[in-house]
Amino acid sequence: MNELRRDPISGRWTIIEKREKINFHSLLKNKPAPPPQEPGECPFCEGNEHKTPPETYAIRKPGTAPNTPGWDVRVIPDHDPVLQPHGPLESWGYGIYDIVSGIGVHEILIEHPAHFSNVPDFSATHMEKVLQTVQARILAIKKDPRFRYVLLHKNYGEASGTTLEHAYSHILATPITPTRVKIELENAKAYFNFKERCIYCDLVHMEMDKKERMVLEDGVFLAITPFASHRPFEIWILPEEHETFFEQNEHLPALAETLIEIFRKIRDVLGNPDYIMTLHNGPNISASRRRGYWKTIHQDFHWHIEIVPRLHSYSSFEMGSGFSINPVPPEIAARILVEEIIPGMG
Repeated sequence: MNELRRDPISGRWTIIEKREKINFHSLLKNKPAPPPQEPGECPFCEGNEHKTPPETYAIRKPGTAPNTPGWDVRVIPDHDPVLQPHGPLESWGYGIYDIVSGIGVHEILIEHPAHFSNVPDFSATHMEKVLQTVQARILAIKKDPRFRYVLLHKNYGEASGTTLEHAYSHILATPITPTRVKIELENAKAYFNFKERCIYCDLVHMEMDKKERMVLEDGVFLAITPFASHRPFEIWILPEEHETFFEQNEHLPALAETLIEIFRKIRDVLGNPDYIMTLHNGPNISASRRRGYWKTIHQDFHWHIEIVPRLHSYSSFEMGSGFSINPVPPEIAARILVEEIIPGMG
């Protein structure tokens, strides 16, 4: 079983894979991108259900059986998961180090039965089914108190780590709260303790008032380029009304429209770049309650989606110092995405 190990200096957790054999050749060599897969070869395409593990959840056409054609959205266990759902959750110390057994969930959300369809091509109705599936899996996974956090992560493009052209995302449940999310949770809690207001709600109100970094706003959701964007054209999508848990959202049709439009802009304006999308959601209260974590979570945290296009590689300074360098101010990035014209490029 894999292990989660904590760095006592930075506080970051790392999943250490415990493989019998390590393929150093593929690890150390810069390999060319694999040739495009034909639909008949792709295990995620409709009709190839026998090439994947049995589904854990699906939205299907009436009268169709599990693990057969006829689905719209399908969830399967990853064939090579980084975390395993079976076994006890254990933690132990090794000198100054902390280790947690590699207990968790690692699923693949197959977003569409057709091979070459991606989010900008989805109908709003289909995108809503994808979001309904995410909600259903979060609700089901959070029933297990071993898992403190459920993460939705989508990477698009070879540089981001995608190995298939088919549209899919990862659903991961972890026995610890990821460091990046925990920092957000703690900062939101500290802000609430000081001002008795949600920092994300204040951010939403300010960005809607200033409009300098607003990309889309429909009365339900707001899409912005954050004030201190780490990467060029980074985008956040937030509900305008306060809401801690994504799985409780009742405005999926509006969110579906927003996501399709944002990803269309990224594709058309930026030239279809690689990107990473992550859902930052409220933690699993059934796990946190055991130790009294996040007592004000319903008031202080606000779920949101973060999208980061991969437009240039990290510099050595960024990798060594942890400081991000963004050559495109978020105010200019927002204007480009709204007007859909890059200066000097027509």
